Amino acid sequence: MKPLTIGEVARETGLSVKTIRFYEKIKLIPPAERILSSGYRLYTDRDVRRLRLIKRVKLLGLRLSQIEEIVKSLKGEGCDCNSIQPALQKLVDQQLEEIDRKLRELSLLRTELKKIKKGSKTVPLPEGFCICSEIPVQLTRSGRALTP
Repeated sequence: MKPLTIGEVARETGLSVKTIRFYEKIKLIPPAERILSSGYRLYTDRDVRRLRLIKRVKLLGLRLSQIEEIVKSLKGEGCDCNSIQPALQKLVDQQLEEIDRKLRELSLLRTELKKIKKGSKTVPLPEGFCICSEIPVQLTRSGRALTP
């Protein structure tokens, strides 16, 4: 495959040119070869495969620092599934744990909100529940309070 310009890689991967440059800057992909006369970046088929992998893994909700762990394990020109599998499995397990934690927190929040909704129709809110007085007043330059 002939080397591709950044615009061609963007079309191939569905990533923006800005994103590709950013991934290169933070070293998720190696620095692209450059055409001396124009300074255009040239990318290889391997770069395109790596960018596709980054895009897919990002869809799993992983952070760039986690994606970096996976990308560091890439070695060969061909499929690197066996080399990235352990790191990917570890990160997926961590992501699942995080999702489970968030779901538990959201479930508790939902229960509390239902209690408040049900109780607010029949009984007043408990003492100290109102936070209106804790909302800071925004002052103008003259020192007067802004009214909502």
